[in-house]
Amino acid sequence: MYIRDTIAAIATAPGEGGIGIIRISGSEALAVAARLFHPGGSIDWETVPGYTAHYGHVRDEQETVDECVLLVMRAPRSYTGEDTAELQIHGGTLVLRRVLQLCLQAGCRAAESGEFTERAFLNGRLDLAQAEAVQDIITARSNAGLDIAVRQLNGSLSRWVAAAEEEILTLVSSLEAAIDYPEEDLAELGRDEVAGRLAKLCDALRDILARTRAGKVWREGLRTVISGLPNAGKSSLLNLILREERAIVTEIPGTTRDIIAEYADLHGILLHLIDTAGIRETTDTVERIGVDRARREAAQAELILAVLDGSEPVTEATEAWLRTLVGKPVILLWNKADLPLRADTRRVREIIGDVPEVSLSARAGDGLTELGLAIYDFVGAAGLTGSHAALLTNVRQQQWAETALEHLEHAATGVSLGLPEDCLTEDLRQAREALAAIVGRRAGSDIVSEIFRRFCVGK
Repeated sequence: MYIRDTIAAIATAPGEGGIGIIRISGSEALAVAARLFHPGGSIDWETVPGYTAHYGHVRDEQETVDECVLLVMRAPRSYTGEDTAELQIHGGTLVLRRVLQLCLQAGCRAAESGEFTERAFLNGRLDLAQAEAVQDIITARSNAGLDIAVRQLNGSLSRWVAAAEEEILTLVSSLEAAIDYPEEDLAELGRDEVAGRLAKLCDALRDILARTRAGKVWREGLRTVISGLPNAGKSSLLNLILREERAIVTEIPGTTRDIIAEYADLHGILLHLIDTAGIRETTDTVERIGVDRARREAAQAELILAVLDGSEPVTEATEAWLRTLVGKPVILLWNKADLPLRADTRRVREIIGDVPEVSLSARAGDGLTELGLAIYDFVGAAGLTGSHAALLTNVRQQQWAETALEHLEHAATGVSLGLPEDCLTEDLRQAREALAAIVGRRAGSDIVSEIFRRFCVGK
């Protein structure tokens, strides 16, 4: 339930900084600010306009706590749609906590996680897809992911949903006219045109669902497993991509025994990198567990960077490992290119087939650009590019889109079978409600609350 009280929270990240912000929102926001903030000049708190900044001090009774710039934003033209005051003070942990405590003593309630954005949603400033995009902007790990989140915030998905809803409404109106006045033939659309429009809607939904994986990749990273035999250079490759000594590198086989996971932006692609133990048969209990985990990670990977030591001959163990990669999303990396080539490249290609190949030297630091280009090409070929089209960026949105598609397909089948109009309109209404749920209309309060609880306090 939306309680229309006044809330306050620290809106800047934890830690010390040059500036810290206390955000206050609600009907009493300016009244609370007036109790704490003492301007250099005079302010008429009843008429102070929005989008204005004022210099002064925050005081606790007669004691000055800090210098301050007060920003005033009037409803409905604020982030939350309510009267909002932001106190910009120095970014020390102690001073921020003290000023927040003064706000609470002056009549505010401490904001819960995501409550400012939740109020923006409940006040109609943002729909649910846009609100989720706010969190995606905060947590973006790549420029491409940030671009997609900004487009979502600006309404790319919301506009697509609105257009689809409008088209469904047109179909429902025409079919209902045929139901209400069968003898008058008032339906604007014939059955053939209804079938054609339904087919286009279904195709559009299938297309946006097909791009769901792209939205996930740009938000969460391409799940990329570094696989290979011991001492092929997997950990050296991880360190090269990360540009830091993240993994231990030695000449001793089996050094990596557990999973090492990190994020990296390579050629604009966000990678969720997973370095694994070298694949080999072993009697060492701990290493065997690591090898089993490596095999499981490879089975779940969206991309496998298969690292081969080009300076060593291809062995039976190498061939056995390569056979496990057949048919999987692989880029073959010929490592140790700074040493003479001794591997039978023809035999490797016979086993693994036609996959992208890159020569590099992880230890010397050569070949990273070529690897980035190969991954970029892989992402494009897999249809995972961050296009300017609307994207579904989380499971909630995907599930509602799948529900809408299911009802539209039922309606299309009904048209082809000549079912009565009232059977068709029911499926169309269900499809429209599912689309509306993507942007938060008809969403249950428990679902909405759960979404906003994932946000940070202050947002």
